[in-house]
Amino acid sequence: MRARERELRRRLGEQPLPGEVAAGARAWPLVAAALAGREPAARRRRLALSLAPALAAAVAALVLVLTPAGPALGDWIESRFRAEPVPATPAFAALPEGGRALALSSTGAFVVRPDGSLRRVGAFSEAGWSPRGLHVVGVSGDRVVAVDPLGTPKWTVARPGRVSHPAWSAGDGFFVAYLEGASLRVVGGNGAGDRLLRRGVAAVTPAWRPGAGYALTYARPRGIESVDAVSGARLWSRPARRVVELAWGRDGARLAVLEPRRLRVLDRRGRLLRRVPLPPGARALALHRSGRRAAVLLQQRRGARVVEVGLAGSTATASAARTLFEGPGAVQGLEWSPDGSRLLVAWRDADQWLLIGPDGRVRTLAQVSRELGAGSGFPRLAGWCCVTH
Repeated sequence: MRARERELRRRLGEQPLPGEVAAGARAWPLVAAALAGREPAARRRRLALSLAPALAAAVAALVLVLTPAGPALGDWIESRFRAEPVPATPAFAALPEGGRALALSSTGAFVVRPDGSLRRVGAFSEAGWSPRGLHVVGVSGDRVVAVDPLGTPKWTVARPGRVSHPAWSAGDGFFVAYLEGASLRVVGGNGAGDRLLRRGVAAVTPAWRPGAGYALTYARPRGIESVDAVSGARLWSRPARRVVELAWGRDGARLAVLEPRRLRVLDRRGRLLRRVPLPPGARALALHRSGRRAAVLLQQRRGARVVEVGLAGSTATASAARTLFEGPGAVQGLEWSPDGSRLLVAWRDADQWLLIGPDGRVRTLAQVSRELGAGSGFPRLAGWCCVTH
């Protein structure tokens, strides 16, 4: 018997499992990137615990095959390891308290709560929060729809053309802006008074300026313009290259204008405050609640990179960019937490949401696609809002 045990140990130590080498080669780049910046000791303990049942099952299966005492040993293993299944903790339960995330998948939009629970709120291709998180505005084909966080419809506006890029106004939420083709339209926050505001606009989500009045900034093919949404009067305009994204700070003092290779900061009258050169591939912007810094997604051939840049200052000078994340594949959404303490990054190719803390440490929300159910695909990040009041 001892000779058989020694033979079993030798064969286990020398022979790789079927497909082990190829699988390891495929998985290592994602694993290495995902582990970067984590606290290693705690992670190793969790990994060891999670692998223990699988390792025990594999060894037991080989023992059953290689020894004549299979039936008896099988009864012993069953008596030791049979137990009630322990429910897995939802991946989204790792989100911190203090807000709810908005996720978009191929089956619609979901409100994600910090306890890990989900609520599908509509078959939307794009969506966003109202100012205080009381409602979600989404678009689906030729319709703009407002729902509450439980998915109960509040109002719907139907248009002849396809609609996109919805944006609820800041403050009291009096207006919702959206695009119908290349036209900019606004409708009341109660669904009434839908009207045309501008023609010939670029496919960029318009940005509402916080503060007094209802100033709306939108992109044109070769510039940006800020208008009064009530009167339709132009407040200011400025030339710009192809605009990727627009975002006003919470105090309405700074406008961040993201272009493919630079980030510009303008004041409330459209005057240039700062110019930040960027590497090519800028795709998305997340403006910190302070308005003094921003996270920028750079999607490049080798993968995705998220950098943080400073926006403070009164001179048009460059600001050094600090890398927050870098990994293979694509990122589909980034948002600051409502309190501004963490950055949430939706890393599609790893099927993970990453929480990046102020110290640079990363908390991983793994296998997020399965949380939404079969056929939903990866949940893109569309917003992270306040608690409902």
